[in-house]
Formats: sequence, C-alpha cells, structure tokens
Amino acid sequence: MRHWLRHFARVQIMTGIVTVLLIVLWPVPSHGITTLTARRTAQEAIAQAARRAPLSVAPGIPRSAVKKTLALPTRILLQVPLIDQLPALYNGCEVTSLAMLLQFEHINVTNLTLAAEIKRDPTPLVTNSEGDIVSWGNPNTGFVGSISGKEPGYGVYHGPIAALLNRYMPGQALDLTGSNLATILATVASGRPVIMWTTLNFQPANDWITWQSPTGPVRATMTEHAVLFVGYDKTDAFVNDPLTGQLDAEPLASFRTSWIDLGRQAVTVAPQPPKSN
Repeated sequence: MRHWLRHFARVQIMTGIVTVLLIVLWPVPSHGITTLTARRTAQEAIAQAARRAPLSVAPGIPRSAVKKTLALPTRILLQVPLIDQLPALYNGCEVTSLAMLLQFEHINVTNLTLAAEIKRDPTPLVTNSEGDIVSWGNPNTGFVGSISGKEPGYGVYHGPIAALLNRYMPGQALDLTGSNLATILATVASGRPVIMWTTLNFQPANDWITWQSPTGPVRATMTEHAVLFVGYDKTDAFVNDPLTGQLDAEPLASFRTSWIDLGRQAVTVAPQPPKSN
C-alpha cells in the first residue's frame, strides 16, 4: 500500500512538472536545444520529487537466496547496490545502471570510471536556425554528446553497453534486446538484474525526433532513460533508478510499454554453468 501511495503522489508531481515544462520550455514546436534544455530540467525535477517520497518496500534478497523453481515466482526483489548518477553524470544513466550491475557481480567499479571508458560517437551536434537538431551521433555507435551534462548530451544504447560489460566480464555479456517481457522476468527471477531502456517518466514517449548521423538517420526521444530492473510483483516493476538514486516501483504495464517504445533494449550477465564438484 505504501509504494502504491508513493506512486500516486509521484504521478501527481510528474503531471505538474510536465505541465510546467510544456508551458515554459516548449512554447513553440522546436525539438532542438530547447528540448535538450527541457531534458535537463525534467531530470532535476524528477530526482528532487523522488527524494521527497522514498519508496518503502520489503528488503530485497541476495542472489544466494534465490530459489530455483520451474514456475515464475509472483514476487522477486534482488538486493542490488544503489548508485546515483547526479550530480556528476546528468546523462549517465546507462553507465550508472551498468555500474550497479557490475557491483552486484562483485566487480568494484564506479560509474565515473565507466563514463570515461564507454565508447563515444564524436559527431558534433548541428542545429538549424530554429534550433532543431539536424545531425549528431548515433547512440548505437557510442555515447552521443556530453555525459556530464556540461554540454548538450543524449545517451548510448545497448550495443556499446554490452561491449563495455564484456570488458569487465569477458564473454559474459548477454544482450537481450528484442526479447519479450516474460524473458526479462525469468532472468530477474533467476537472480540476474537487467539493464533496460525506458523513459524518464516510464510512459510512452511523445516527443520523437529524427536527426542524421554518419551511419544513417537516428530516431530519438529526449525522455530516453535507462534503469536497472531488479524485481517485480503482480502489479509493479522494481527498478534501481540512477536518476533518483533510489529503488522505485513503477506500474508493470506502463513500464513494459515504455521499454517497448525504446526498442526492447536490455542487457544483463549470461547465466553461468554450475560448478562441477
């Protein structure tokens, strides 16, 4: 009940935030620098709102306590370290989610280290006279823009994140992009958190834009976000949200829809064969 009330409060807060952003930041149909500015403002507002209403749920369990069963459990919540992307990495949700996954795997690496190591697409941002983005990098190639947020930045997609995971755990990155939600739930139920791409408010995006990159057109949304999926119950998805630095509960149905919206992107660690005696 507590996390339901917290979600209701968050919806009310988000409604107000989005309304203000639409009025103040999007007075004309420009999708360039104005949209990038709105992304930064929304990130700050969401983070502040979440810190005022922390989630209260039963504690998670370590992987060693996960029970191996044929049937999918109705509730699972893994005990995974929480890492905040702010204030150093305004656009670093992907590498922060990866840092949480690696620390869960007992690899002591920080999101700042991963931010320095993630592959980048150095293609500069070009806008037209109206501020619309004309050309930029491709997040499938590498990180696009500034990861710190000191300059305009976007993000990075599953391929470069899986490649970086493989550097720390050679041959063990498992790219689940394109899978259905049942596969993701079974993965978490087996004791493996999953990095998933969604939106800032876990709702379908309505601000899609397209720019040109050296490898072709890129369709993107400035609400792009990545979190670490650590559990679920009958109604909610439990995520370690790097933007809030907290464990959050989001309605499973809308979470699934926003994940599909971002291309069903998902990355985790491959299951390891049992050790022989």
